[in-house]
Amino acid sequence: MKSAISFWNFSTDQLFNQLQSNEKGLQKDEAEGRKKLNSEKKLRSPLLTDIFLFGRQFKSPLVLLLVFALLLSFSAGTYIDCVIIFSILFLSGTLGFIQERNANKAAEKLRALIQTKARVKREGITFEIPIGDVVPGDIVLLEAGDIVPADGLIIQSKDLYVNESVLTGESFPAEKKVCALPQETPLIGRINSVFKGTSTISGTAVIIAVETGKNTELGKIETEITTITEETAFEKGIKSFGYMLMMVGLIMAAVILIVNITMGRPALDSILFALALSLGLAPELLPAIVTITLSAGAKQLAAKKVIVKKLSAIQNLGSIDILCSDKTGTLTEGEVKIHSCISIDGKQNETINKYAYLNAFFESGYSNPMDDAIRKQLKTDITGFTKFDEVPYDFIRKRLSIVVATDSKHIMITKGALKNVEEVCDKIQLGDGTIVTMEEHKTDIAQQFEQFSLKGFRTIGICYKDITDNPVINKKDECNMTFLGFILLQDPPKEGIVNIINELRIKNVALKIITGDNTLIAENIASQIGISSHRIISGAELHMLSDDALLAKIDDIDIFSETEPSQKEKIIRILQRKGHVVGYLGDGINDASALKVADVGISVNNAVDVAKESADIILLEKNLGVISDGISEGRRTYMNTMKYIFISVCSNFGNMFSMAAASMLLPFLPLLPAQILLINFLTDLPALSISSDNVDEEQLQKPRKWDIKLIRNFMIVFGLESSVFDFVTFGTLLYIFHSSIETFRTGWFVESVVSAVLILLVIRTHKTFITSRPGKALTLSSALVILAVLIIPYLNISASIGFTTLSFITIISMCAIAILYVLVAEVTKKILFKKMNY
Repeated sequence: MKSAISFWNFSTDQLFNQLQSNEKGLQKDEAEGRKKLNSEKKLRSPLLTDIFLFGRQFKSPLVLLLVFALLLSFSAGTYIDCVIIFSILFLSGTLGFIQERNANKAAEKLRALIQTKARVKREGITFEIPIGDVVPGDIVLLEAGDIVPADGLIIQSKDLYVNESVLTGESFPAEKKVCALPQETPLIGRINSVFKGTSTISGTAVIIAVETGKNTELGKIETEITTITEETAFEKGIKSFGYMLMMVGLIMAAVILIVNITMGRPALDSILFALALSLGLAPELLPAIVTITLSAGAKQLAAKKVIVKKLSAIQNLGSIDILCSDKTGTLTEGEVKIHSCISIDGKQNETINKYAYLNAFFESGYSNPMDDAIRKQLKTDITGFTKFDEVPYDFIRKRLSIVVATDSKHIMITKGALKNVEEVCDKIQLGDGTIVTMEEHKTDIAQQFEQFSLKGFRTIGICYKDITDNPVINKKDECNMTFLGFILLQDPPKEGIVNIINELRIKNVALKIITGDNTLIAENIASQIGISSHRIISGAELHMLSDDALLAKIDDIDIFSETEPSQKEKIIRILQRKGHVVGYLGDGINDASALKVADVGISVNNAVDVAKESADIILLEKNLGVISDGISEGRRTYMNTMKYIFISVCSNFGNMFSMAAASMLLPFLPLLPAQILLINFLTDLPALSISSDNVDEEQLQKPRKWDIKLIRNFMIVFGLESSVFDFVTFGTLLYIFHSSIETFRTGWFVESVVSAVLILLVIRTHKTFITSRPGKALTLSSALVILAVLIIPYLNISASIGFTTLSFITIISMCAIAILYVLVAEVTKKILFKKMNY
C-alpha cells in the first residue's frame, strides 16, 4: 500500500523542502494552522454527532417495526393511535439520547485526562503535545516505550528497534536506521521509516512526520492500535441475549397475528397488536441502560483516581478472580532508594558511585526509576566529563552503556542486571584498585549476590573499559570489560499493603506476583506481605515446562520470578485456559503484550506510552487499594445491569406470554397496541435510574460473570409466575367484577405496571426488599410511576387510549394481587438464587 508521498525515497533536505519544515521544526502558528486544517477534515460537528446519536436510539429492528406500525396507523386513518405511538417512540428515544449523550460526554472528559503525548520540536524548542496534534512537518523525538504518532522518515537514530507487529504481523522488533531506499521498497523493508501505531522497543530517534491520521498506513486499513478491540464475554452475552428475546418476540408475534386474523379480528388491530407485543418483550433500553450504568461506574472510579478507557472493562474488572502484578510501586513504595555502592570486598567505593552517576546522568533512552534515583541520590561532581556515545538499555541485553570523554580518554561505562553485566567482564577491579581475573572471584560475586538478595536488596552490576582508540560503540563492544562492583537498591513494602491483599482475598481475588527480580528478592518481599514464598517458580523453570504442565500446576503458584516479557503473556494465557478471568497491572515496555491479552489491562498514568495504549484502565496512582475499589465498582455496575435484564425477562416475558394466551382465549384483544406500548414505556422509566441504585455489600464479595443459564432460568421461573398472577387478575376482573372490555384493560394495565415496578424492588437485592434500601432516584421514579398509573384512568385523555375509570374496590383488588405477587416472588427469588449460587 503506497503513501501519498514516497518519503522513504527522499533525502532529509528534499523532505524538509516538500513539507516546508526544517531541523528546528515548524513555527507554532504554522503547526496550529495545519492542525486546524486536519481537524476540519476528520472531526464531525457536535450537532451532527448528536443527530447520529439520536438516530441510533431507533436502530433496533423492533423499534423499526414500531415505526412501521406508526406508518400503518397513519395510512389507515387511526390518528389517535398515531399520536400515542409517536409520543411513546419519541419520549423513549429522547430519554435514551439524553442519558447516553451525558454518559458519552463524561467518558470523553475522563479519557482526556490520560491522553498519550508525543515530544515534538517546534521553533527549536522541545515540548509535549497530545499524540493526535502531531501534524505533517513536525520534528518528533522518540525513545524506548513511545507510541509512534505519525508515518515519518528517520533523520537521526541510535540503536532503534520498533515493534511493527500491528502492521506487518512480524513478532520480532525491526531494526531502524538512517539510509536511502528505492521508491519501490515494500513496507516491511522500509528500515528508514517508522509508522503510526507502532512502538519503540529500544533506542532513540528523531523523525520528521509526513503522514498523520487517516493518511497513515495504519489509518488506511483502519486497524490502529487504539481501536483494535474484541468483544468481551459480557458484550457477547448482552448481544446474544438481545437477539434471543427478539427472536422469541417475533415468533410469538407471528403466531398471534395468524391466530387473530384466523379468528376474524380486524387486520390492522391484529398487526398493531402483534408488533406491540414483540416490542414489549424486547429490552429496547438495554444498550442505553448498559452505557449509562457503565458511565456511572466510570465516574465513580474517576473520583478514586481510576480512569476507564473502555467502558466495558468495568464489567470485566468486576469479573476477575486473579490479579497479576509486578511488585515495584504496587506492593512496594515504588521510590527506589540507593542503599550503597560497594566493591567486591564489601566496602563503599567512590569510583562505583561516580561511574554509576555518569552512566545515569548521560542516559537518554528508556526513562526508569533506578536512573532517577541514582541521579538524585548519588549526585557528584562530573566537571570535565562529556557524553560521546550510548547504547540504550533493552530488555534482551538488560544493560545500558555510555561512553564519556574526559581529557584525552574515552571510557565506556556499563550497568545493568548483575548476571548480564558479569557475562561481559573478564577482569575485576578490587577495592584498592588492583585488577585481577574474573575467574578468581566468580564464587565471591555469587555469594554476595545471594546475601544481598536475602536481605531484600536489588543488586545492579557496573563495569567499565577504556575505549579511547575506538570510542564509537555498539552492542558488540560490550565485552572484555572490568567489573567494578555492586549498586544496592531497596524498595520497602507499602504501608497498609497487607490489609489491601487481605481485602482482595475477601473479595475472592487471588494476587499473583510476576516480577523480573531474582527469586530470593521475590521471596523476601512475599514473606513481608503475607504471600507464601514457597509457591514460587522462576523464569528458567518456566522455560522447562510445557503449556500443559504449567496448566496443571499454575493455581498452586503465587510468585513468578526472573520472568521475561514473553513469559508474562504466557502466564496470563495459561490462567485464562484454566478458566480464570485475569487482570494484569503493568507499566513498562515489557508489559505491553501481557496488558493486551489480559481480560483487564491496568496501567498507570506515568507508564510508557505503549503500556498505556495497551491498557483498558489507567490508574492516576499506582495503588492496589484503588484496584480493589475498582473491582467492587465493576461488580456494582454488573449487578445494576443485571437488574434491568432480570426485570425485562420476568415482567416482559410474563406479560407478553399472558397477552398472547389471553388474545387466543378472549373474544377481544386483552390490551390495545397503544396500551401495550404505554405499559412498556412506564415500566422502563424506573430502569433509567438503576445506574445509581445501591448494591448490597454481600453481592460484591465474589466475582461476577455473564451467566446465560441463570437468565434463562430466571425468565422461565419468574415469567411463568408472572403469568399465573396475570390470570388471577383476568379471573378477578371477568368472574368477580364482571368487568366491561374497557374496565378489564384498565384493571390489567394498573396491575401490570404496579407489579412490574414492585418486582424490580424485589429482584434488585438478595435480601428481602424491605431490608435493602434502593437508591433515591429508583425510589422516587418508582413512586412516581405507580402514582401516574393510578391517576391515568381518571384523566380526560384516558378514553382516547381506551381506558376507563375504576371503582375503589377494583383498584384495591389490583394492588392486592400485585402485593401478593411480590410476596410469592420473595420466596421464589431466595430459592432460585440459592440453587443457582448467585
